[in-house]
Amino acid sequence: MNDASLSTSEITEAQQAAWMDAFRHAFDRSPFYREHFSRAGLSPRDEIPLRDIARIPTVDKTVVSENTEKFLCVPREKIVDILTTSGSTGQPVVWQLSEADLERLARNEQLSFSCAGFTAADTVLLGVAMDRCFIAGMAYYLGLRKLGCGIIRVGPATPAMHLDMIRRARPTAVVGVPSFLAHLADKAAEAKFNLADCGIRKAVCIGEPVRSDDFSLNRAGLAVEKGWGAKVFSTYGVTELAASLCECESGLGGHLHPELLFLESLDEQDRAVPDGQVGELTATTFGVEAMPLIRYRTGDCAAIHRLPCRCGRRTPRIGPIVGRKDQKLKFKGATLFPSMLKTVLDAAPEVASYVIIARRENNLADAVEVKFSSAGGRAGIIAALKEQFQGAVKVVPQIKAASQAEIECLQLPDGARKRRYFVDLRD
Repeated sequence: MNDASLSTSEITEAQQAAWMDAFRHAFDRSPFYREHFSRAGLSPRDEIPLRDIARIPTVDKTVVSENTEKFLCVPREKIVDILTTSGSTGQPVVWQLSEADLERLARNEQLSFSCAGFTAADTVLLGVAMDRCFIAGMAYYLGLRKLGCGIIRVGPATPAMHLDMIRRARPTAVVGVPSFLAHLADKAAEAKFNLADCGIRKAVCIGEPVRSDDFSLNRAGLAVEKGWGAKVFSTYGVTELAASLCECESGLGGHLHPELLFLESLDEQDRAVPDGQVGELTATTFGVEAMPLIRYRTGDCAAIHRLPCRCGRRTPRIGPIVGRKDQKLKFKGATLFPSMLKTVLDAAPEVASYVIIARRENNLADAVEVKFSSAGGRAGIIAALKEQFQGAVKVVPQIKAASQAEIECLQLPDGARKRRYFVDLRD
């Protein structure tokens, strides 16, 4: 299926057919969903329009974690790959894939990279880990291989190895975590190696946001764009969905592949929010054999956009992730996400690095603290930040200066898979 040429009616028809297959497969094969659907008054013979999917109650990560084996739809001998979620919001969930699921995963990534303009003519520096039960590196490798690209599997190696392979293999694109890509650019500058002249024209950024709510590049995205002289693409993926949504050249949100995934954006009462408004992304997977998910609350908050993209595609798109549902803060009578504070900090050139810390003040309010490092006069920076927070989000957190070493320890604690800018110490 060519996502770029699908009409709105073709997308609707394809999703309805895929949905009924997914519904019946889960009813027939999953002990959990058999009970879940029956409690909702459904039978495997029901013909449920996708527009009525709200008849089925949602599930979340806690439900999946407590019932992992009951979600499984295939015998153990059909499982060929076992991995885990990142664990950034709690106990990692063990996830299992069949051979067919790996093929689906490869197809998803092939479509995502194609959306970003990748072709078989590209050679891609893959700076993402393929070990530690991590899905991303394997997913990108499978997708790029299916697309016919040349792949340089450097992973999270030393900057020296990355730069050496760039010199020798001349990649045209790079995939990596934006903070690491910015670090590589700094090391390249120290070595007098001009990355902008090395032929890399596309940078796919994973794991950390590179866009603000209005789709403009944030501080991290601008650092990658400047350091690499490359077009920056944002992508969003969830381990449990074995799927990702990558931007096209227009940079207006990650495009959904309709034959593989259905997305809703819900409020706290499981009601769909209007298009363009932020809600919790809730996903139903299509074509998953081993562990399908139906109306799975991801915990990530973003808006869904359904108007046609400038690129001509009519597939739904997700906007920038504004935060996790469990990261929502109640502060001084306001409700906000850490990303709202992050936008202010990213726009402050005097702030070198930072971390946002939340603590429980009482049952109705949180305490929020910002720690930052800077080479400039700290008192002046704190005063400026207070004014900027007041203007942008109408509230001012506690602001403290800290050393770069202290910030680094908070951002990357022992065992962390990715850098964090929000530390939640609430009970």
